[in-house]
Parts: sequence; structure tokens; C-alpha cells
Amino acid sequence: MNSFTPTPIAPPDDADAQVVADGWFPPVKLADVREGMNIGGGAITQIQLTLAIEGGMLSALRQLAAWRTARALAGAASLADVTTDTLNEKNRAELLWTRAVGYYAAADLAGGNRDLASSDTGLARASEKAALADEYRREGHAAIADLLSIGGAPVARNRAEML
Repeated sequence: MNSFTPTPIAPPDDADAQVVADGWFPPVKLADVREGMNIGGGAITQIQLTLAIEGGMLSALRQLAAWRTARALAGAASLADVTTDTLNEKNRAELLWTRAVGYYAAADLAGGNRDLASSDTGLARASEKAALADEYRREGHAAIADLLSIGGAPVARNRAEML
């Protein structure tokens, strides 16, 4: 008897599926996060990804609140207005926003989708997923630091508090 249980493939996302931020920050397309982060192997549903991106946006918005207020008071009507720098014909600030939100979403998914198996293999996978979630979170923090550095003093990517 075979004990293999296949993981069902989630239905594809709606073609225009996105999570809309607050209007100043641009929306983030589900396809950009799903394909860019290569998450879930097809097992993450649209609602799971949407919730993770919303969580990523909440984390990023909290960290960027004062920076955003300063930029808006300086006349920036949207995130795209804070810099004219581009990369691959895309606004650098918007790329960093999408990167931060995407990595925070990936960290949420990696950390929240743990195997329930109590075997040594299951525990090892849980440890690997926790390490992956930490790495995704670190990349999200780096994107936030790079975004905070636009129009101001450079912000260190790595910060450690000495006890």
C-alpha cells in the first residue's frame, strides 16, 4: 500500500489580483510575489497569499510611517514621486516597496505553514522553514532600510542591540 498523499495544486490567481495599499503606496500584484518569491510550490491559495501580502503591507507601513509623512509633506503625492531613479525601467522606490512586502509575505507563509508531523523529518523541515522565514524577514528589513535611505542619510541594513 502506498502512503503517498499528493498536495493539491491551488487554482490560479485571478489575472488582475492585487492587494491595494493606502493609495500613496502602490498596490502589490499577487503574481509578482508568487513568481518572484517562488513560494508554496503551487499549494498556496489566492486567499492565503492575499492575507500574507496584507500582513507584509502592515509591517512595512508601520516601519515607513514617519518616512512617508516626511516625503508627503515635502510634496510627494505618491511613492513614485520620491525618486526618479529606475532599475529595469521601474521606479526604484516602488521596486523596494514590492520587495519588502513580498519578502514579509514570504516570511509569513514560510513560518506559518509548518508540517504537523512529529517525526524527526517533520521537525527538521520545521526548523528549515523557520530558518527560511528568518532569511525572508531579513531581506524584507534590508528593502525597508534601502527605502528609508532614499532622500536621507543611509540606513544600515543590519542593526544589532548589544545587551
